[in-house]
Amino acid sequence: MRMCSALFTAFMLLVAASISAAEAKKPIRGLVSMGPMKFAASGTDPVNTLEPLNARAGIFGGIVVLATWRELQPTAASGLAENNTIDKALEEVRAYNRKNPQKPLAVKLRVWAGFQAPDWAKNIGGPPISVYHNQARTLGRFWSPPYRKAWAHFQEMLAAKYDKEPLIHEVAGTSCMTFTAEPFYLADEATVSKPLNAAGFKPFQFKQCLMNMVSDYAPWKTTNLEVPLNPVYMPLGNPKGDPGFTEQFMRECRKAIGKRCIFDNHDFDTKPPTTIVPILESMKKIGPPIEFQTYHETPPDFDGTIQKAASMGAGSIELWQDYKGFQLQPDEKLRTWAAMIEKNAKE
Repeated sequence: MRMCSALFTAFMLLVAASISAAEAKKPIRGLVSMGPMKFAASGTDPVNTLEPLNARAGIFGGIVVLATWRELQPTAASGLAENNTIDKALEEVRAYNRKNPQKPLAVKLRVWAGFQAPDWAKNIGGPPISVYHNQARTLGRFWSPPYRKAWAHFQEMLAAKYDKEPLIHEVAGTSCMTFTAEPFYLADEATVSKPLNAAGFKPFQFKQCLMNMVSDYAPWKTTNLEVPLNPVYMPLGNPKGDPGFTEQFMRECRKAIGKRCIFDNHDFDTKPPTTIVPILESMKKIGPPIEFQTYHETPPDFDGTIQKAASMGAGSIELWQDYKGFQLQPDEKLRTWAAMIEKNAKE
């Protein structure tokens, strides 16, 4: 592990030196719409829409634009699909910003892989792996070097087209993801662990994949990298998490790209899962930029959740657009929450 860390650090210091002259975009500030998350349950491609934000114009600071690897690169030999879901969503954001110049939206780009990877990627190194987590899915060998190489090449293509796009302020790190856009989280029930182990899953390669995430996103020179953080549980089925590994990643990420590395957690609440507490402590210890996503679609203590995020120095917080979420909240309440979070950008 020490050798892995040393190699990672040496490589990323070179990367950092090569981009030191680039001017990074500012992180997104305030309330952020999570985008149309129902696609994750249905297994379809997302249909991004600004309809909920058009109804709340001038309150939110950002929106998550969702896309899938399989839509953007349908074949191994193809470039990025033209007029894809990202392009269409950006046009909607531009139209919104023209109407609301007093408070325009910034974009966080979140591209799903895992069960949303293209079939050709799922066949790298062997046939797709049939697993069951809430429902039947298939995965590729996301931990393997050949799969990771294909993903890194995909990031090169994405960055070549979108890194200079002024609307996109952040790109979400989703290397190594499986069922959710949280790469450090890997479901470990038998219906997942047995098929993965039978397909050659190796814990050390999974950890290498996580540690190399920053190098995967190295082609993004000016866009911030937002990484959702959780403890890792290796080997699969091990009930003892390893928050120390995650903190090591956090420190290496900051060492490599500085404050372009944004810490995030998608289980934020006044009473988060106990396993997340050490991660939140590490985030607070190392410091901003920090962002969150609410654990519940509609938190039981919504006011307390926003207040807690603000007290931890969060510059933005994602609120659920689907499944009730922020759409049940009055404008006055949302403006109050936005002001609480945005205050961190001024301190």
